[in-house]
Amino acid sequence: MDTGRKERFLALLEPVYPRLLRYALAMTHDREQARDLVSEAVLVALERFDFDREESGFPGFLYRIVARKYKKWHRRDLRFAAVDKSTLEAILDTNAMPDVAAEISIVMLALERLPAKMKETILLFDIGDLSLEEIRAIQGGTLSGVKSRLRRGREMLKKILGIDPEEDKSKKTNADPLGNVAGTHKIFMEAIENYAL
Repeated sequence: MDTGRKERFLALLEPVYPRLLRYALAMTHDREQARDLVSEAVLVALERFDFDREESGFPGFLYRIVARKYKKWHRRDLRFAAVDKSTLEAILDTNAMPDVAAEISIVMLALERLPAKMKETILLFDIGDLSLEEIRAIQGGTLSGVKSRLRRGREMLKKILGIDPEEDKSKKTNADPLGNVAGTHKIFMEAIENYAL
């Protein structure tokens, strides 16, 4: 591989890498697995990297590879091991305050109850910080389908978390981070950033 191609790839990767790690962590619930997943995805991306690729499409290119790798890992893991819910507790930062740790656990458990594509949409938007159009490019389908999955996913999360929709509409502040849509993004970001990568 020539030096120019490698340097351009690394320059495009650098601003996306931290978000990619957070996205992988949200999917795997394990720091080491998240790092391994991103490392494998970066190797695949480097092999497939086209020098003429537009910069705006590069994040979506990486997220698609991470999502595919994770699905491949997940299918493999389903054949060999049962899912252990206590594993979720192992990823919580030991330095996190108890109330923050409880919120992280609640949100992550609620996410696991969503359909896979809906969960992926929420993770890409709230944790991956991708635009709706970039998510549409990754998942396929239409822009309205992405918007619909995001809206329905947030509504399902609120229902799972026991948030009253009528009470939610009357809230004017972000005092309860789980109580409104803007707060949903906030709790995801706080949850993921509490994991020291």
